[in-house]
Amino acid sequence: MAASKEKYILSIDSGGSGIRAILFDKKGRIVSRQYEKTPPIVSEPGALEHDPEKLWQALVSILKKTFKNKKFQAANVDSLGICNQRGSFLLWDKTTGKPLTKLISWADVRAGKTSAQMNSNKIWKGIQFVSRILGAITGNPMMIATYMLKFTTDHASVRLKWVLDKDPELRKRAKKGEILFGTLDTWFVYKLTKGKEHISDPSNATVTGMFNPFQLQWNAPLCGIFNIPTKIFPNVKDTAADFGITDPSLFGAGIPIRAVVGDQMAALFGHACFEKGGVKISQGSGAFVDMNMGDKPKLSKRGLFPLVAWRLAGKPTYMLEGFTGTVGTLIDWLGKGIGLSDTPKVLNELASQTNDTEGVIFVPTASGMRYPHFNPNAKASVFGLSLATHRRHVARAVLEGIALSLFDILEGIKKDTNVPVSSIMVDGGVSQSDILLQCLADFCNVEVKRAPEPDMTATGAAYLAGLGSGYWKSLEELSKLERGYKIFKPKMDPKFRELKLERWHRAVQSTLRID
Repeated sequence: MAASKEKYILSIDSGGSGIRAILFDKKGRIVSRQYEKTPPIVSEPGALEHDPEKLWQALVSILKKTFKNKKFQAANVDSLGICNQRGSFLLWDKTTGKPLTKLISWADVRAGKTSAQMNSNKIWKGIQFVSRILGAITGNPMMIATYMLKFTTDHASVRLKWVLDKDPELRKRAKKGEILFGTLDTWFVYKLTKGKEHISDPSNATVTGMFNPFQLQWNAPLCGIFNIPTKIFPNVKDTAADFGITDPSLFGAGIPIRAVVGDQMAALFGHACFEKGGVKISQGSGAFVDMNMGDKPKLSKRGLFPLVAWRLAGKPTYMLEGFTGTVGTLIDWLGKGIGLSDTPKVLNELASQTNDTEGVIFVPTASGMRYPHFNPNAKASVFGLSLATHRRHVARAVLEGIALSLFDILEGIKKDTNVPVSSIMVDGGVSQSDILLQCLADFCNVEVKRAPEPDMTATGAAYLAGLGSGYWKSLEELSKLERGYKIFKPKMDPKFRELKLERWHRAVQSTLRID
């Protein structure tokens, strides 16, 4: 096939600090990559926002850079997939398309008082009380999920209510249908199609906390309780579907948009975790542990809620997710904050100088413990120091501690759901540490497979777009694409592993008891 006629899949990946445009060929190989930084705005304590217009300008800029190559013209793009950091949202004018708010990040915590008010709302508490009784009698997972739900600023529902409470005029306009709501995928599709499409998918919608994962529709009763008009929400399509065509005036030719998907869901798909029990761990500034739960929404007994990983041909695939907030940020702090190592590379080199921590245990919970221990006030702890302790022992304990905290999340999901795990797929910058991944394989006692591409989110969005357009015909074909994973097999002595786990659990319990 002549180069000028070869078709590619274009993937847009917008994260918390930058945006990527990546082209993939028929074999799933990356043939072009562009990147621009999109730093957040911190306007006041607790705020974390982006300027939506600047994000849009960055998107146009990287696509134009991509299309400067004669081989990679817009006409040579079979289809486009978009993945994005989930849960961030903005409001814009339905008529003019002008943003009425900044893109308010999922990590923005200014709505803390609003979340407390929502949790104590009398109507909501009454619904939870009834749901608890019905859930205990019937075992209905939707009833159980309702009484277990606790609103936090992570939920877009909380931040949206906070925005509308602050600006009553905005709420009036929303009720009149003059305003549109969207997560970043929705905003990008709206701009790419010049306002023709106001649309999202279930993976992005469920993370807002306003889309019912059981009924697969916007949760009108919940929104009604908190005075959030549902008419502002986008239409929700399958994850791989027809999301319109980019306006030809933008890049010289229209490009079919055939997928939008949340970032962690995209990574799960990019690793080809298509079957129930498939697990991926993405390790960047934080670490996200995601497990495919199959075609039925499954609850964790300790507070993990079912999310839609993707929906294809009308059939949803669900997942559960646990995460730890400090992995890459912790490693950076250990270097810049207290001088343990200058860079993550040096930390890894220090750790490689010893095969054991010599009794040192590091509990890496500098920003609190989430699932399965749930203590937001927990601090990082170091145990087992002696006069014989060297920096190399502490460095190795840090990497072991990260692996053990991920082990705790995965074991918690396994115990809560009785879904077995046969291997773990990993990606992200922190996953480049061989020592960390070997520790993860040893403690979880399964193979750990590291992707050759650190950012699997873009890969997943590309796979979904290609599946939606027919570029790739099936999940089976995607599973057979070239990958080149590096495999880490468990090799720790079972008795030593048990000893390590026992001491780790004692250290965690001690950390939880410290005020």
